[in-house]
Amino acid sequence: LVSHDSNSLLSEEQLLCSICLDVFTNPVTTPCGHNFCKSCLTQCWETSQHSHCPLCKEKFTKRPELKINKTLREVADHFKKKSVPDKPEVLCDACTGEKLKALKSCLDCCASLCETHLEFHNNMPRHKKHKLINPVENLEDYICQKHERALELFCRDDRTSVCRFCTEGDHKNHNTVTIEEESRERKTQLGKTQTHVQQMIRDQLKKIQEIKHSAELSKRNIEKEKANSVEVFTALIRSIERSQAELLEVMEEKQKAAERQAEGLIKELEQEITVLKRRDTELEQLSHTEEHLHLLQ
Repeated sequence: LVSHDSNSLLSEEQLLCSICLDVFTNPVTTPCGHNFCKSCLTQCWETSQHSHCPLCKEKFTKRPELKINKTLREVADHFKKKSVPDKPEVLCDACTGEKLKALKSCLDCCASLCETHLEFHNNMPRHKKHKLINPVENLEDYICQKHERALELFCRDDRTSVCRFCTEGDHKNHNTVTIEEESRERKTQLGKTQTHVQQMIRDQLKKIQEIKHSAELSKRNIEKEKANSVEVFTALIRSIERSQAELLEVMEEKQKAAERQAEGLIKELEQEITVLKRRDTELEQLSHTEEHLHLLQ
């Protein structure tokens, strides 16, 4: 992880331009939200008929004005500084007091030399043909352990670095080329391999974007379906509740009507009972009367 400050963490992948596959230089942001190096995106649009996002392929009717994302640039610059390891300084082997920084390393002398001692070295006629390289710490890796001479050649048959004495012995009649020539060819091969790898990375990044886009569409569709389902079921529940309320109201009306009917019948019966009781009282009185004439009337 790349840390810009204690509260901000970004992965290295988020700081890579998907066009050049390197850490952003003057990053700009497209309207669709993707980031690229300003020069990479400008060159991409200049070689294309339409202005579009190289990642999600969204087309822009009008070419967007590219403004540098200053915050992202600061993070990218910070990452670049942290990512580049400090090379150890090679010191002059000839300095006796305070050792100065070496300017070159001589494979024949097996020594690294500062500017002053390099001048002394080059002024000596017997050193004219010495092999000088950029200063390195591990000089012994550049010297043939068997003949103690500079490894100037590369044996393609045995795939190893050799000195000129080696070509007269163990590597005689072998296919040898200079270290520089082999290095150039290796770099060419590495360049082709790197181009292939970079294309694979671009393809994978494109697939990632396609998957993310597909997942986002799926999420939106599901959210829409969920909202529709909630709406349908809410309407259904309301309809059921409304039907329930109507049914309960009808049943309550039936109950009230039945109660009113029962109350009416009871009232009629109570009135009849009152009349009958009065008649019963009269009959009781008549049954005990001693007035025969009144009884017969």
